[in-house]
Amino acid sequence: MSKLLKIMLFWSLGFPVILATLRIITDYFLGRDIELFSYSAVFLGTAAAGLIFAGPLNYYILKSQEGIK
Repeated sequence: MSKLLKIMLFWSLGFPVILATLRIITDYFLGRDIELFSYSAVFLGTAAAGLIFAGPLNYYILKSQEGIK
């Protein structure tokens, strides 16, 4: 699997899953209501941001650091 694909999968799937899971756990321990609709919005927004901004940005940073070494 190429580096670009690994980075893009992490930032578009892995990171949003981790973030949504942490929010659910935090809300559970704080005693708040857990509404999956709210967490799905956070997941989809983070996935879109990872796909559009974070993934390509991290890939280009990685590529530029490899060129320096």
